[in-house]
Amino acid sequence: MVKRRVFDEAFKEMAVELSYVKGSIQEAARELDIDPGRISKWRQRHKKNDQTLPANTTLTDEQQQIRRLQRELREAPS
Repeated sequence: MVKRRVFDEAFKEMAVELSYVKGSIQEAARELDIDPGRISKWRQRHKKNDQTLPANTTLTDEQQQIRRLQRELREAPS
């Protein structure tokens, strides 16, 4: 019987960021030894969650810096 792996939110977010840094879902999945479909699904959910944040939400300076750094990571050349 194969035991099902459970991933916490921190791992999922790290995997998504790694896939952007690597520039490839396949490479990130290979490095983490997980199915590429999982990362793809997590990326879709991550993108959807970023878009659903209300415009009038006030972020702390720390949260704004985290978002800026995440954006820079996604946009950085491989």
